[in-house]
Amino acid sequence: MRPRFPWAVLALATLVMPLATAAFGQVCQAELAADFDAASLSRPPTGLDAAVALRRAVELVEPALPPLQYDKPVPVDPGSPAYGSVKYLVERKLLPLSWTEGDLTGEAWAAMLGGFLAWYELSPGRYDAPADVAELLTDMGEVLGRVSRAIRPAALLATDQSDGRRTSFWAIIWNWTVYPRLLVVRPDPDAGTRPNDALAALSNCAMHVSAYISAPEETAKSLFITHNSSRMYVVASQPGKNGFWPFAVAPGEELSAFAFDLPDLSGVRVYAAVFDGPEVGFGTLLGLLWRVRTNVAPTALMGYLSTPRH
Repeated sequence: MRPRFPWAVLALATLVMPLATAAFGQVCQAELAADFDAASLSRPPTGLDAAVALRRAVELVEPALPPLQYDKPVPVDPGSPAYGSVKYLVERKLLPLSWTEGDLTGEAWAAMLGGFLAWYELSPGRYDAPADVAELLTDMGEVLGRVSRAIRPAALLATDQSDGRRTSFWAIIWNWTVYPRLLVVRPDPDAGTRPNDALAALSNCAMHVSAYISAPEETAKSLFITHNSSRMYVVASQPGKNGFWPFAVAPGEELSAFAFDLPDLSGVRVYAAVFDGPEVGFGTLLGLLWRVRTNVAPTALMGYLSTPRH
């Protein structure tokens, strides 16, 4: 199930496109290496190693990403330690036909990385079969560096209606992606109250969130729930709940969902939401801007109304 993502969300994502980041090559080397012991770094990589590394990379930059296809065969035994990673890639169309669980070929590795890069309209580059696992992780870190520069995360920081200093919910407007969605994140209780504190807490080694919109929670809700016929759907979460998604949030309970107050969201750290119903028109959207605070000029609104073409 993939309900239409509102135009308002796409527009606001472009409004708050992050400021240019410094160029960098490899990123997230410690995070990518977390699944491998030191001894394994010097051995030739297998297809299973590649699957584990690519899944970790995708989850760093695409949290709570729903499957893009279902009911496809997983070409490894369910008892394999890497079964979950291979299944994850199959469901997100990132496991090429050239892949095998044995020796990793240059063709398979290039296809895996190229498929990931294509989500953001990035060129596939040239990647040969890595000589060892350490080189595989180097390649993966370089790809993540390119993706990190391409994505456009924007924070939506909602505040209590009666106390603008109190956080109501955090979210990330996620536009330049294979699956446009709103990422709703459980606020970190140890984070400070300034926008920059929330931006730091929402960021990681691959996702640098530097732009934000701050608005009272009812205004934030109105960016997505545009009419009494609009519906909110939760489509994925981290940690995941097998057999649970997607589900429709009952009308009138959207703010409870944003605040993680619904029983179904117990134990969830971040979830993906999409919305169905009438879209906000451009004039209405501009009329809402005076009710929000942002660190990016509204004149950028029309400059980046785009999503990758898939």
